[in-house]
Amino acid sequence: MTLEEIQLLILKGRYNYSDKVRTFIEEGWYSEEDLEHCISAATKIYKVERDELKTAVDGKKYVILGNDTYGCLFYTCGKILKDEEGKLYFFITAHKAD
Repeated sequence: MTLEEIQLLILKGRYNYSDKVRTFIEEGWYSEEDLEHCISAATKIYKVERDELKTAVDGKKYVILGNDTYGCLFYTCGKILKDEEGKLYFFITAHKAD
């Protein structure tokens, strides 16, 4: 999966996120828009790792660094899943980068 393919999924609203990410959003640590902006602002996939849970379509997790809506460096890790409508990007975790 390329960064451009992931960005297209995000642009189309084909994403979801873990309960961990949902909790951070609900607690006000960041917003769903920060997740979207991070991916759209990214210029490369920082790291590709093996999906230990083996639920990803391609068996991989993607670490992507971009900027949040405030321009701060933001970290996300996600993977490609498949549902009845096709592929979607699943945010496993996300937070402001150090």
